[in-house]
Amino acid sequence: MKVVLIDDERPFRDGLRTLIEMYCPQLEILGEAEGVASGKALIAQHQPQLVFLDVQMQDGTGLDLLRQLEERPFEVIFTTAFDRFALEAIKLSALDYLLKPIDPEELILAVEKAESNLHQQEEGQKWSQMQAVFQNFLQPQAPKKLVLKDAENIYIVEVPEIIRCEAAGSYTRFHFVDGKEILVSNNLREYEKLLKPHDFFRPHHSHLFNLHQLDRFEKSQGGFLVMKDGSKVPVSVRRKDQILRLFSTHWE
Repeated sequence: MKVVLIDDERPFRDGLRTLIEMYCPQLEILGEAEGVASGKALIAQHQPQLVFLDVQMQDGTGLDLLRQLEERPFEVIFTTAFDRFALEAIKLSALDYLLKPIDPEELILAVEKAESNLHQQEEGQKWSQMQAVFQNFLQPQAPKKLVLKDAENIYIVEVPEIIRCEAAGSYTRFHFVDGKEILVSNNLREYEKLLKPHDFFRPHHSHLFNLHQLDRFEKSQGGFLVMKDGSKVPVSVRRKDQILRLFSTHWE
């Protein structure tokens, strides 16, 4: 796979090149660039299949660079030194990233995923994911977006519009305020980690719900949650006290 490295820190590019040569020898590094303008020229010259792209550089962001390209027939792995909030934005958009300093195992996994994904997605779908990550990152006051994939589509959804998530074996079924449902192949635990900072809580091993979509807690029959759409979510015995504490900490 042919790749280019775009980052405004020369020491980082040198280190990444060394790691690639050591752990991903199947990659052919065609060149390096230090910013938006030089990165655009580098991509046009070499037509890479994979771009390692810094999130924020001296002359602009990675999105600025991608926006200037007429075509984007390549995979992107973002590189960043930003904190966990920036990483959360990237994760929510279902894109790969590497946190500086680069962990060799993470590099290997990201490259394997890029190789698998290459040419499998429509260009427009890739661009939608990239737009989502930069909206999440660069506009922190805007509603957070989540990228969900099923067998046929890639959806860009607003996190506040999710009512609840339900485990379906190794899959997860999302329920939305407009009645739409989306079944995705990732398990519920993965989405619990992503959505917990957005006031989602797991009252049962098979369920995850949005606190802002909760209507009431009914104590009968051992206790269950009633969401604003009328759906019911069970509460496990060991989580019941935590649910009761949520009422006092969030709404009193």
